Amino acid sequence: MLQGSGPVTQTWRPLRLGALDTLVLGSAEADEYARMVEIAAQAIGAPSLASPFSISPEDLYWTFRKIQAFEAWEVHGPWISSGERGIGPGVKERFEYGQTITRDVYDAESTKREAFRDELAALLGRDGLLVIPTVPSAAPLKAATFDDIQAYRERALQLLCLSGMSGFPQITIPLGTVNGAPFGLSLIGPAGSDHQLVSLACQILEHKG
Repeated sequence: MLQGSGPVTQTWRPLRLGALDTLVLGSAEADEYARMVEIAAQAIGAPSLASPFSISPEDLYWTFRKIQAFEAWEVHGPWISSGERGIGPGVKERFEYGQTITRDVYDAESTKREAFRDELAALLGRDGLLVIPTVPSAAPLKAATFDDIQAYRERALQLLCLSGMSGFPQITIPLGTVNGAPFGLSLIGPAGSDHQLVSLACQILEHKG
């Protein structure tokens, strides 16, 4: 158990959000995610449904995108603009998008980020665990089109941006498979719960069988 800041109890309060659960792609993914949650529940208890955040997952994703794009362009823009850098598709467009984000937009989105962080902190308290799918499905196939990969990336980032936007620790647990490929469940815990999440992941894996 960690000392100082963070949770001081091993009794956890697992939670889920309907808007995040529904980001999984397809019935096979939904069935496998439900199975993974049942496995995790043997160690942490069944997650209860929490009230949604005031910002939707899609809107939070765009807040993340704008903040990330502004900061990336601020750091790398001068170098990129000084010559031909051979930047590939997707990355090139994201840097170009960063060039369009103004300081006022960045400041407004940063305010939204702080509000989200406060909401998540209030939801988790010192003993809450947010149970979510790590990504919407297994990784895209090598043969997937550029547009399909972009669509997957944008959907995945609605889940992947939560920890980065809040600064709270997250661990992914490789409990499942979809179409023969790895598929995981994640836990997001309160600030300072990093070590406890690792211990919980080990306990959950013991129940995998």
